[in-house]
Amino acid sequence: MNVEKFKDRVVKYFWVALTLSLAIFTIVVSVRTVGNIGRTQERRSNIEPKIAHLEEKIARDSSFIYNLQRSPDFLEEFARERFRMQRETEVVYILEE
Repeated sequence: MNVEKFKDRVVKYFWVALTLSLAIFTIVVSVRTVGNIGRTQERRSNIEPKIAHLEEKIARDSSFIYNLQRSPDFLEEFARERFRMQRETEVVYILEE
């Protein structure tokens, strides 16, 4: 009879230990997950202004490229200002401040 009680007690302690181990593991994983979520949100809040700035720059550059491809007047104005180009019959004076 003592052997049966001992076996029952061992089985009971085994299940209690297993349950406690799983509970501790679950708590550790949950805490790590919550910490990772917090760090991810912090990094995201730091990156979002950069993303907005780059999206604005992409929109400006796309508009600029579109104008260069579609508007001969815009292309001519850009070439004159950026590369100081002129027509053969023109005389251009550049005044630098």
